[in-house]
Amino acid sequence: MLIVQRNNIHSILCAMQYLHSLISRWSFGIRADKHCPMNLAALKFISFRRYLIANIISLNGLWVQRVTIGWIAWELTGSASFVGLIAFLSYIPTMLTGPIFGVLVDRINLRHAAMTTQSLFCLIAFTAFLLQANGLLTPVMLCVIAILIGIVTSAQHPIRMAFMPRLVPKEYVGSVIVLIALNFNLARVIGPGIGGLIIATSGVKVALLVTAIAYVPAIITIATLKYRRRARNNAKSTILMDFIEGLRFVKASAFIAKTFVLTGLFSLTARGVLEILPTIADGSFGKGATGLGVLTAAAGVGALAASVLKSFARVPETGQLPTSALIAAFSGPVLVLLLGVTQFWPVAIAAVAGLGFFGTIVGISVQTGIQMQLDDGIRGRVMSLWAMIALGATATGSVLIGALIDLVGLGLTLQSAGGASALLIILLIWRR
Repeated sequence: MLIVQRNNIHSILCAMQYLHSLISRWSFGIRADKHCPMNLAALKFISFRRYLIANIISLNGLWVQRVTIGWIAWELTGSASFVGLIAFLSYIPTMLTGPIFGVLVDRINLRHAAMTTQSLFCLIAFTAFLLQANGLLTPVMLCVIAILIGIVTSAQHPIRMAFMPRLVPKEYVGSVIVLIALNFNLARVIGPGIGGLIIATSGVKVALLVTAIAYVPAIITIATLKYRRRARNNAKSTILMDFIEGLRFVKASAFIAKTFVLTGLFSLTARGVLEILPTIADGSFGKGATGLGVLTAAAGVGALAASVLKSFARVPETGQLPTSALIAAFSGPVLVLLLGVTQFWPVAIAAVAGLGFFGTIVGISVQTGIQMQLDDGIRGRVMSLWAMIALGATATGSVLIGALIDLVGLGLTLQSAGGASALLIILLIWRR
């Protein structure tokens, strides 16, 4: 079954590449070669293709696990604050340990590091399954599981973003960046959709078991891959010196610094709201696990539509974000405000789908813009700092929004958060 699934995914990727070639040649008059704006040329390399397929499975497994744990938190307590706390605990390690792992990624054997993080994810998921199956997954144990996931995730982000570009020759790194961003942002929203549907149809125990199994293909695949070795770091350089070098690099680039701010503002509200969907689905509309599945699937459809759109977009000039990304960054908080106003379930579904769409547009555009300016020697450090901002802001947003919902209600909280974030993003764009 696993072989069939991998072959099906491979066929889909090849079909996407062929379709892109046809559209590029016939619709836009552009040759589908390495100079084509945003092509899928990296898929021709077997090592990258195998890793991407395995990573698609494991990343979706990670997000199935996240939404499952969020739903368990809601079932155990019925508290929006606790749901937000669980999301916060799973993200906050990225702010604390992520930059450290980013420095280590630029120093250590990436194959061993990647296999270690995937194995730890598998172990944590299986432990959560055993605890749930035996009725031992209490609120305290759920917090411990969330923290462990957060620590491993803080290492996985820089490893993934540094390892994948080294599976192809340097001239194809631009194509890899696009596919990395597509893969991560699709999994970020489609994975929770899959999780919501599994919970609604089979229960949380099955969802946790599926998560554990999803990491196995990546562990096996990574062990056999060949990748481009980087130049050795300065032997006299310390971890602290390397970390400071990464900070100076970000500070010296006005473009990267401003994309960090934009990422933080968008993640604080638009992505933060996606972490408390159990509160919206059941607490606000009374739709239960089925409603959670509908909302998370809607976000997945939005992300898929954005990914298809971005797969045919031009790669922006170095040091620039496309206008579509700026519009999407503003539109996300506006939809959060709409969620705080509407009392109609179809409108809520459409708003969440929009959050998935605009979140993917912003995520792909920002990551592509940053990675295009990096070389292998500093990629891990800079991207770990970006992940620190993105996931740290999401964590902070989820816990603050959850607490405010319990304090003043969902409507007023989302209206205030969405309106304030939209205003700040307008000011940032205006001063860009």
